[in-house]
Amino acid sequence: MNLRNLKYFCSAYEAGSTVAAARLCHVTQPVISNAIAQLEEELGTRLFTRQQRGLVPTPAAIRLFRLGGKLLADAQAIVETFQDVATHPRLSLHIHPTVSVAHVRKLIRHLKQTLTHLELAVLDDPQAADAQLTSQGCAAPGQAFMPLWEEQYALLVPAEHPLAVKEDLCLQDLHGVAFIERTQCELAGYWHAGLSQHQIVPDVRARVDSQEWALGLVAAGVGVTMAPLHPMLMMPGHRQEGIVVRCDLRELQGASRVVGLAYDAHASTAQENGTLAEVLRACEPWGQAVALAD
Repeated sequence: MNLRNLKYFCSAYEAGSTVAAARLCHVTQPVISNAIAQLEEELGTRLFTRQQRGLVPTPAAIRLFRLGGKLLADAQAIVETFQDVATHPRLSLHIHPTVSVAHVRKLIRHLKQTLTHLELAVLDDPQAADAQLTSQGCAAPGQAFMPLWEEQYALLVPAEHPLAVKEDLCLQDLHGVAFIERTQCELAGYWHAGLSQHQIVPDVRARVDSQEWALGLVAAGVGVTMAPLHPMLMMPGHRQEGIVVRCDLRELQGASRVVGLAYDAHASTAQENGTLAEVLRACEPWGQAVALAD
């Protein structure tokens, strides 16, 4: 089936006449009529009845318009896909749920400003993504890793919680305390081992896999949690949306993680001038700039 004939048919169907379709398609009226005639011969059925007020579609035409419209849209999408590769670089990114949305927003804004034609897709499947925004500890074995910023672990406490103002905070203070457990935390094994060693059993009120959910539940007063934060949020006594950051818990001092882009090094090498390589180059200065951001 000739796609041009199908396009002319759809134009005539929508316009209601071959004359109007010809104007829309910038061709002569006989071209539209010939296209319809060829389709009728190919399909072995009548597509329109011609009346003084224009073309009246037959049931076959209604069906062809529905199917043909989808076929034309798919064909156009194929063309645009190949055109976009050349003019609009694309990057698919998987974002680990423990990474702060605020800093993801800053990073994406930087990339869009630096690579103005970049089209970004965020995928749930890390295996299908070109790169993963994650911590170094969560990067898959063999992946290359570009560090972007470092985060320090701290105890996050609801603003009205007694631990928010307690002096000389220690691990034993968490025994029986309402706690929000971050299931994706890389430090979970170390944390639970420390609690068990001192026979400390917090009262787990929620288990979440998202950094934002953990912070939201702390701010709502559901419980405390242990989480990594950007250095700008680690100021002593810092409050953010009803949260007090306690960075003076001895067992967490010095505990940190590095967040960055994990990617297949072979793919980057094979495409030195490709989109992934461009994004990596754009990110090089950002890792230093983010530490100075407000």
